Amino acid sequence: MGCAGCELWPSPAGLLKELQSRIRQLSSDSSHDRIADAVADATRPFQWTSELYAARNQVAAQVAATLGLPPGAADELADVFRGNCKCYAGLLGTLRAGHAGYADHFEVPKAFPGRVAGAARWRAPSPAENAAKPWLIGAPRMIFISDMGDALSADVSFDYLRSEIIEPVNSADGSRQLWLWLTKRPGRLAEFGRWLADQGVAWPDHLVAMTTVTSQTTHARVDQLRQVPAKWKGLSCEPVFSALDLDLTGINWVIAGGGSDILAEPFHVEWALQLQQHCREHDAAFFLKQLGRRPFFDGQPINLADPHGGEWDEWPDPNWKVREIPAAFRGFAQPPTISTRQRPASPGPRLAPVGKITSNSK
Repeated sequence: MGCAGCELWPSPAGLLKELQSRIRQLSSDSSHDRIADAVADATRPFQWTSELYAARNQVAAQVAATLGLPPGAADELADVFRGNCKCYAGLLGTLRAGHAGYADHFEVPKAFPGRVAGAARWRAPSPAENAAKPWLIGAPRMIFISDMGDALSADVSFDYLRSEIIEPVNSADGSRQLWLWLTKRPGRLAEFGRWLADQGVAWPDHLVAMTTVTSQTTHARVDQLRQVPAKWKGLSCEPVFSALDLDLTGINWVIAGGGSDILAEPFHVEWALQLQQHCREHDAAFFLKQLGRRPFFDGQPINLADPHGGEWDEWPDPNWKVREIPAAFRGFAQPPTISTRQRPASPGPRLAPVGKITSNSK
């Protein structure tokens, strides 16, 4: 929650712009004013993207009827909402809005004090968990912060972030875990780090700073992430929409994957292999989480039973099976080893242990 206007969850204005563009393609009457009026009338009750998404069928049907669009047009207009709203956290937050533990509107931050403190008490990974995710063997429990929203929203005060995140992370319980703080606002995360320093508070070594990069248009987030005073930094490149040419200086971990929503964009495995090569050049760990719903390789679609494309047994090339974590994560309280990865004994791709992998690979 607290997310609005990113590439995975567009602002209402951006979403309605896409809707009007699609209407002009479907309508024999391309009058801009008439289309704008029809859209305005149908969407007037809704303020947030989450509200528009929830009402997408109603809005699409009203607009299609008002403009006299051809049969089937309402379904195509509803798909504009589905195709542009790709954030799984936003979709889940919309579905469960107002329920216990969820904000009334996904875009509006809602405080739930004590969540990080509660997570700090979680036990170490069980043998069964390690068996399902062998790349985590030897590491503490990894806990994502803000995987279902963005705590760096401008409406969340730094005092709150200090008391609700930094202090429990630094507690005796929190020091047993490895925390992954993901944001699409790395500039504000860096500002928060400077604010902490001014308060005499050091950034915890076991708090990994991470940001999302989905295409080259959002590569500036990497530069902003480098300004965060965290010892370890990572990128979540998921879903990847295009080839990425990133400067990975100072980046320790890159997670990549394709989109799994029903109208997911194509994911070309070559994009992941290029990222993997960049990771090797910068001694960063690489983690290919999933191929997504529409994977391609060498211009040809890859047919997979798993709609997330996360089942390793289905991947046609064993060299793609790379799920690494920085070696330092297995002993983050100790000085880092020379390499941030576990290297194979023999030459070739650096592979994580092969086994039956679940789609929930973070």
